[in-house]
Amino acid sequence: MSPRAACRLESLGFTAVYDYTAGKVDWLAAGRRTEGPGAATLRPGSVARTPVPTCSLDDTVGDARQRAAAVGEDRCVVVTDRGIVVGLLGRDALTGDDRAAARDVMREGPTTIRAHEDLAGLARRMHNRNVAKILVTDPDGRPLGLLHRSDADAAIDSEAKRDDR
Repeated sequence: MSPRAACRLESLGFTAVYDYTAGKVDWLAAGRRTEGPGAATLRPGSVARTPVPTCSLDDTVGDARQRAAAVGEDRCVVVTDRGIVVGLLGRDALTGDDRAAARDVMREGPTTIRAHEDLAGLARRMHNRNVAKILVTDPDGRPLGLLHRSDADAAIDSEAKRDDR
């Protein structure tokens, strides 16, 4: 249907028409907005905190600590020059030697989730595994936000209270 719909829009005079071939799940996983009945579904991408503090492989721990502190976080995501997640500087790394390069002290391949997952199921897994925060990335591996378990719990509780009315 997508190519036909794009052609129809063009025939109606629209000039900025795109055929998004990756599909709906990719759209949701990238944290994009939706409309319709499922738009109100709680998802990690809508609850995750932004901006995500990031640094490059060559940045120092001191620089990374400042970026994390500037947004009230205790971790900094290490990204490539294209913005793809390759590592994480956690609390321990950020309290280390200010002059150390991120590449030398980062934890490689941090756990990430996509923006379209079911928030309630994810929150249960976070509780079961004692995970306080998890990185939300798009399908290409770029950071979208940092989901705090407490924020997920609050959103789920708020949704439940609305449903009880």
